[in-house]
Amino acid sequence: MRFAIHVQPGARVPKVGGTKAGSLSVRVRERAVEGAANEAVIEAVARALAVKPRAIRIVHGRQSRRKLLEVTVDDDALIDQRLTSLRHSG
Repeated sequence: MRFAIHVQPGARVPKVGGTKAGSLSVRVRERAVEGAANEAVIEAVARALAVKPRAIRIVHGRQSRRKLLEVTVDDDALIDQRLTSLRHSG
């Protein structure tokens, strides 16, 4: 399953939830230096979706705030339900 996110690196308070420009909002403390923010994004989204980090990969936008992520799991319906819940929390 693929979905778009909007990343805010260097955030004071890390959080996954809400939307920005129609994409799931992901705030991480790490700055966008040497991939640190991307690693933090994968960890944060994995925790929020209750999946292992290796199940998530950045398909597009490694050097952008707007990214396309892909989650590889057996139950896409469960991930879709969790994403809907995260989008409405904010």
